[in-house]
Amino acid sequence: MTRGSGRQAEEGAPVPRAGGPAKEAPRPVWTGRRKTPRQHRKLRLVRPGGRWPTASASGAEPRPPAPAPSGGQGPRWSEPVGQPSARPGASTPRGGSREGLGAPCRLSLAVRDLRAAEEFYARVFGWCHVPLIGTPGRTRSLLLRAGAPVGTLSQSDCAGPDVGWMPYFAVDDVDDAVGRLRDRGATVAVGPLTTRTGRAAVAAGPEGAVFGLRHPAPDDRRTLGAGPVARLELHTRDIFAAALFYGGVLGWAGEPGESCSVEYVDDRIVVRDGSRPVAALVDGAAPGTEGRYRWHTSFRVADVDSAAAAAVRWGGGLVSAPRGLGPRREAVLADREGTVFAVTAS
Repeated sequence: MTRGSGRQAEEGAPVPRAGGPAKEAPRPVWTGRRKTPRQHRKLRLVRPGGRWPTASASGAEPRPPAPAPSGGQGPRWSEPVGQPSARPGASTPRGGSREGLGAPCRLSLAVRDLRAAEEFYARVFGWCHVPLIGTPGRTRSLLLRAGAPVGTLSQSDCAGPDVGWMPYFAVDDVDDAVGRLRDRGATVAVGPLTTRTGRAAVAAGPEGAVFGLRHPAPDDRRTLGAGPVARLELHTRDIFAAALFYGGVLGWAGEPGESCSVEYVDDRIVVRDGSRPVAALVDGAAPGTEGRYRWHTSFRVADVDSAAAAAVRWGGGLVSAPRGLGPRREAVLADREGTVFAVTAS
């Protein structure tokens, strides 16, 4: 993990906070076996002491519930263990609604030259930008397409292409989520810290894929998977091991309607916020990253070939030439600093 990745925590200077060690939460388990290609199946991450799915895709009988610990069914993933916390970010977001916990809610990219990055993405995608208030001496901007937020750019002397476009995920308590990360041996690079908009942290998964945590989620969180951002994919060695890790940390093991759900579809695991796909876990290294395992972003464009030509013309690179037809046409590009991303037909 590069030093620059730690600079991508959201706006505001850190506010030191004393805290004790996080309590260990129960580990989720997969229900059912892996299925053969082209088969679809809902895969629920079930917390110990929780309910099994009522039925499987193959029509098998429901499994009996796992034994519950004495004194009740045990805590849910999205609920803090112990006394309610008064720290910022510990409350339930959006007026009590838990829908979408664990969903990606913002993209962030650290760059060495902010003005050059703004120009590149404006020329290739037609995005505009507005300055953001942040830490003194650290310039940041918000990228917009037709008024819809795409992500944030932040200037950092230590930025590089290793991290790429980094996703932030919505959680109901950043501190508890960081505790679950540390329980699993993950690297926490930044935070938890208090920003101008809430609490945030930056961490790296088992294979070095960098991601962030936020509470509360920005109001534009639903643009991922339904707006300028077409896909968000984690490229990993083992999609099932990755689903257990991220599911336990982000709360995918919650009850239906409270958090994201996961589904095994065509050799990949799809993460859904309600019925809307918001992320996927896929086998293999990310394209154009020299064998690295990381989060990979695909943006929507009206014309894939024009976007690829513009990326080369304005100082970027063509990693994978445009291929496919109609809505399946896509290409893999790089910006001026070598950050790799994909474009797909809108």
